[in-house]
Amino acid sequence: MSTAPPIEPAPAGLPSNLGCWKGALLGCGAAAILVVAALVGLGVYIQKRPATVTDLLMERIHARYASDVAEPDKADLDAAYADFRKSLEDRRIRQEDMERVRDTVPLRGQVRREEVLELTKIFREAARGALPAASPGAVSGASPPAAATAVP
Repeated sequence: MSTAPPIEPAPAGLPSNLGCWKGALLGCGAAAILVVAALVGLGVYIQKRPATVTDLLMERIHARYASDVAEPDKADLDAAYADFRKSLEDRRIRQEDMERVRDTVPLRGQVRREEVLELTKIFREAARGALPAASPGAVSGASPPAAATAVP
């Protein structure tokens, strides 16, 4: 029959690794909290300024025009985008129109003339079909106040 050797305590004076994992977990937890806070902050910023994202997309489009895109096409796109952006800032653009814009914007390669014409059309349709401007003090999507009823 064999016997296991006795477990001897670590010699005094040697550093212990017990605190290493605790420090790593605390550090990673703090970093995770910072990342989540940054993502929430970014989401709030985009909600308050939705035109920021479309401005970035338009900058990418301007930088990647193909050679077949003529100056009048570029000017038409810019004019249509200006109307769209104004409606977007006024929070009058429908969610469906935002999705159409998102799905139409080319993300890779050069932006060809057909894509510019399609984007111009979508910007114009979205601006034209924008929700009516709300009266001052009105909240978009809120229901009208209930009428008072007589109590018998």
